[in-house]
Amino acid sequence: MAGMTFAPAVLRRARAVVVGLLLLTLTVLAAPAAQAHDMLIDSRPAAGDVLSEAPDAVVLTFNNPPLGVGSAITVVDAAGATVAQGEGTVEGTEVVLPLTEPLPSGALEVRWRVASSDGHPIEGTIAFTLDAPAAQPAETASAEPTAVATATAEPEPTTAPAAAPTAEAVAQQSGLAALPTWLKVAVGVAALGAVAGLVVLVAKRLREDRL
Repeated sequence: MAGMTFAPAVLRRARAVVVGLLLLTLTVLAAPAAQAHDMLIDSRPAAGDVLSEAPDAVVLTFNNPPLGVGSAITVVDAAGATVAQGEGTVEGTEVVLPLTEPLPSGALEVRWRVASSDGHPIEGTIAFTLDAPAAQPAETASAEPTAVATATAEPEPTTAPAAAPTAEAVAQQSGLAALPTWLKVAVGVAALGAVAGLVVLVAKRLREDRL
């Protein structure tokens, strides 16, 4: 009876050992498969980041190098509008998308999709916030116009110098031409009387000489 009781106990222990070995074997075999599955292990910007400066690139880091084809990265704002997109460049285990245009401030999200090393597509999203100060417009030197007093002097009236009187004009002004008409008549009459008296006197002397 004792031998019959002992046999089932040994069988139970042996069965437990076998089951444990099988579980251990499955765990060991499953570990490499899980390790071989590609996954995102890091990113810049990281999920939940609040940045004070816009990043110059989106960088995704995987545990295995993804394939160089089939990658796509898109950055959208809070309304879902696309603010940046492109095919990422595979650099080892990283996929990099340079950002050539500045991102707007506010809630943003990176939506990515890559082809893993085994060819299967994997994708995900990364939400972050950009709290950058708004760009100030360049100050332009706008000097207020100053009134410059320009003295615009009135041109002084220029009077042409009086023409010098000619000798004839002087003679006329200083002679009979300068006398009034009535005086000219009187002078003429007196001159005629003097001439007549002179003629009479000459004629009288000629008669006396003949006698």
